Amino acid sequence: MGAGLAGALLLSPGAFALPPAGQPLPAFSARDLTEGAHASEELKGRPALVVIITDKDAGEAMRGWFAEADTRMPDTVRRQSLITLKLPFIVSEGAARGKAKKHVPEGFWKDTWLDKNGGMAKALGLASSRTPYVLALDEDGRVVASVHATVDSPEARAIWSALSRR
Repeated sequence: MGAGLAGALLLSPGAFALPPAGQPLPAFSARDLTEGAHASEELKGRPALVVIITDKDAGEAMRGWFAEADTRMPDTVRRQSLITLKLPFIVSEGAARGKAKKHVPEGFWKDTWLDKNGGMAKALGLASSRTPYVLALDEDGRVVASVHATVDSPEARAIWSALSRR
C-alpha cells in the first residue's frame, strides 16, 4: 500500500511537473536584479534557454548550464535565469536581490529574474530542489524540451538538441 500511495502522490496535480513540450510557458511575473518588472510574455520572439533554480544553494549548478551554453549555442538564443525561492518573511526581496547580485555578473542582472515567495515556481509547477530545471523555448514561447538535471547529465542532451535546431 505504501508504494501505491507514493506513486499516486508523485502523479497527483500537487507534484512537480515541468511544462511539457508543445505547451506555452505559463504566465508569471518577477523583478530582475535591478528591480525592473518582467513577465513571461517577454520570452517570446526568439529561442531561449531558461534555467530555473528553486533552492538558494543551486547557483553553481545554474552557472554550469550557462557556461556550457556559451560553447554550444549561438548568441541568437536568449539566456534567461529564474531564481524562485521560498524564503522566510524576515528576508526582504531587496536582501535576496542584493545577495544574488554578488553571484551574478552585472551584465546579466536584467536577465536574472528573482522572486522570494516561490511565485514563478508555483506557476511552473516546480518543487524546491538543488538541481536546476531547464527549458528550451521556441520563438513563440512554447516549450520544446524540458529537464530537471545538471548540465553534465545525459538528460542535458535534450536541451542542446532542441536549441541547436533553432
